Amino acid sequence: MNRRSLSKQKFDMARRQARREQMAAWITGRDVSLLPFDEIRRNLRQQSPLYRGIQDVLLESIVGSVGRFKDMTRHFLPINDQLRERWIDVDLLVDEVGWPPIELYQIGNVYFVKDGNHRTSVARQMEMTHIEAHVWVYPEEIQIVAEDQIDDVLIRFHNRLLIEKTGLSERFPEHGICFTTPGRHIELLAQIEDLRCKLQQLDGRSLPYEEAVDAWYEIVYLPTIQIIHESTLLDDFSGRTEADLFVWMSKHREQLRLACDCEEFENLSDLAQILTNRYKEGNIGRVTRQLRRILGNDVLPPLIEDDQDNESEKNQI
Repeated sequence: MNRRSLSKQKFDMARRQARREQMAAWITGRDVSLLPFDEIRRNLRQQSPLYRGIQDVLLESIVGSVGRFKDMTRHFLPINDQLRERWIDVDLLVDEVGWPPIELYQIGNVYFVKDGNHRTSVARQMEMTHIEAHVWVYPEEIQIVAEDQIDDVLIRFHNRLLIEKTGLSERFPEHGICFTTPGRHIELLAQIEDLRCKLQQLDGRSLPYEEAVDAWYEIVYLPTIQIIHESTLLDDFSGRTEADLFVWMSKHREQLRLACDCEEFENLSDLAQILTNRYKEGNIGRVTRQLRRILGNDVLPPLIEDDQDNESEKNQI
């Protein structure tokens, strides 16, 4: 068998492995896509990376790509046959002239391919452990690990943004605000700004932002969290945080008020009960999540929202 035929066999094997990986992802509900570099980069404080020279990089720590994140799985297995000829050509270069170093961006403990996706894919198929690479590093204190999904990374960025902007951790270290879905921080910041505007109108003076934050936390957030703890929401949506449920209740309050044709709920307990009754997960959903948990993916119960809310949230993340 000639060398090119052998390379074709290696590609076909990689494609079969990719299909098996995608099938497992469909069954477990766990995303096996490469991390999209641009989506992460836009959340970085420092937008200019520092060149660190040529290094031997552990292949398992390369988990994303600048522009080809939809072409391969997290293990750099090719997803479509359009990659065949280029992939085979790269594999043939190993014996003929070798490879030049690939180019990588580093954020935290992981790397993103700037140039060299096919070389990375072939190297992993050859069961290499390291690959030579030019490395540019983004100084970033938020850690990213190889097992992270894109939502995990975005949640860390958004939680940091919320805490830094509001200063809640300094004045209320016990606040415990954290989310399991990216983009939720937008609702909190909007509520704080809305309350600030209302208080300024009432007082007839400019209100420092931290005073508005404190007022929101004590007048709006804490009473609602108390209602959440007194209701069954935390049990019905096990794994979701109280901050998740606070935002969920906030976004549905006006919608349900209109649906119920009433001026206002007499208390937030009514809203909590309505949300529980309307959106509590059914038997099929629970069984599906339990099966996926057995298969290694702890899927959280869904917080159902209307399409308009979902689309708006995606656009703002």
